[in-house]
Amino acid sequence: MAKKKTRKTPQKEGPSRQVIGRWLLGLSLLGLLCGGGVWGVLWLKDPGVLPFRVVGINGQLRYMKRSDVEQALAEATKGNFFTVDVKSVQQETMKLPWVDQVSVRRVWPDTLQMWVQEKTPLARWGESKLVSTRGVSFEPPSRDIPADLPRLYGPDGTEQKVAAGYLEMQRRLGGLGLVISSMRLDARHAWWVQIQNGLELHLGNRDTDRRLKRFIRVYPQLRQEEGGRLISVDLRYTNGFAAQRRKEAT
Repeated sequence: MAKKKTRKTPQKEGPSRQVIGRWLLGLSLLGLLCGGGVWGVLWLKDPGVLPFRVVGINGQLRYMKRSDVEQALAEATKGNFFTVDVKSVQQETMKLPWVDQVSVRRVWPDTLQMWVQEKTPLARWGESKLVSTRGVSFEPPSRDIPADLPRLYGPDGTEQKVAAGYLEMQRRLGGLGLVISSMRLDARHAWWVQIQNGLELHLGNRDTDRRLKRFIRVYPQLRQEEGGRLISVDLRYTNGFAAQRRKEAT
């Protein structure tokens, strides 16, 4: 009887040494690359690598000193070309009371370039602040407040309205040779204007433009009339005004 032949099941061959070697080489190279990348990041974060050697501050500084800006940015500019946060530098600069606008950029390889624009003071605001020509109130050190500025007053949040009102009224009254020394917008939004020559105008809280036009029209005549120095003109009447005079001592 013939013997039945048995078939041998072929065994799968494992990866060859050559393949294993390639895998190991690839893993080694990947490890080197990752290690090199981490080292490179740490190297770039080193403040001693590409430090800022020049901090350029451009712009006409009239009320601030360059040293004031540098001192305020001492912490924000620590680091190097890659690690200093330009946005943070800009934010810190904007905290300075006199700064109105600022831009910051890096210039390769070691320069931080800044452009600073100061606020232009228009008048004193309240007792200790200033208001700029753009209607922004700010509080610089008292020693830095310019002398002989007019004084403006108003409720919180009305800085822009009062500044704009002052500029417009001064433009129109300037044609009469009058200079505003102070102006107030009270809680009822009524306007009170004090002129340098001692004259006070009461304009009320409505029809202000029409009332100011009335005063401009009649002032030349009021100035020439006798009876004492003109000290007050109340324009809070529908079709007229009330003028008050003070007799000068002889």
